[in-house]
Amino acid sequence: MIIQEAICLGLNPAVDVTYRIGTLVHGEAQRVPHVREQAGGKATNVARVVQQLGERAHLIAALGGPTGEQFAADLATGGPRLTAVATTRHTRRTVTIVEDDGTATALNEAGAAIPPAEWRAVHDSLDEVLAAASAGSVLVLSGSLPPGADEAGYAECVAAARAQGFSVIVDCGGPALLAAIDAGATHIKPNRHELLETVGCDGLAGVSALRERSPGLVVLVSDGPAGLICAGPEGEWRATPSRPLRGNPVGAGDAVVAAVATGLMLGMPIEAILRSAVGTSGAAVLNPIAGHIDREVARDLAPTVGLTRLG
Repeated sequence: MIIQEAICLGLNPAVDVTYRIGTLVHGEAQRVPHVREQAGGKATNVARVVQQLGERAHLIAALGGPTGEQFAADLATGGPRLTAVATTRHTRRTVTIVEDDGTATALNEAGAAIPPAEWRAVHDSLDEVLAAASAGSVLVLSGSLPPGADEAGYAECVAAARAQGFSVIVDCGGPALLAAIDAGATHIKPNRHELLETVGCDGLAGVSALRERSPGLVVLVSDGPAGLICAGPEGEWRATPSRPLRGNPVGAGDAVVAAVATGLMLGMPIEAILRSAVGTSGAAVLNPIAGHIDREVARDLAPTVGLTRLG
């Protein structure tokens, strides 16, 4: 059956471990009263939130070793649809320590290099999923490339999706982002630090530098509690939350990407997408576990988002 969905590619997935403690004391042994483990990584978080927003999501992930088995088993219990690509690499783990005051400390393993044969298997799986998806589907490329991967790795995926007329959202930074733009990405969502890393400046100056490479590009830059800057063919905006939100910020940027993907599939105007993106990001902050939101909270927050036209 051909269906419209957000196709999320996870080249460097992880099993996310979240520790919740009162206060982290450096150099001291501490008990951890609350532990949660789940399939994670940026692409996985995006796929989960798309599903929680009521749309279909399909995750393609290269998985290997015992943690890869744990990852697949977790998604089998109500997660987004999964296409697993077998890899000889052991799937990595990440650890996030969340304190009662909302401070989050993330320890992210880099992951292992992907051999050329496995890279080809990932592409073959992506091609099959793209061929089965309907018009209006969106490809999401989110997260780091595995160590040693070609900087054009995402660009090849962009080209495959654009050849079928799909929108493509890319959430990364550096040379991989520039290559993806040149290959025809329609939307990108670096954070402020990735923007600075990629073009040497942030804010609207950095956004303009990226849009010069592709005039039709929509650039969304996430800036934590300050919200979003967006610029595209329809103009420039700043979207800001109505009030500070205290919680776990890990995964808030992934929630932005999920809301944008959902908005594109539903044909929402850019202003509505921006409000949804900031509202969904806020709902992610208020949820203690990355990749999870309360849909009603996201809907309640969206209308309160401040939207200022910049140009």
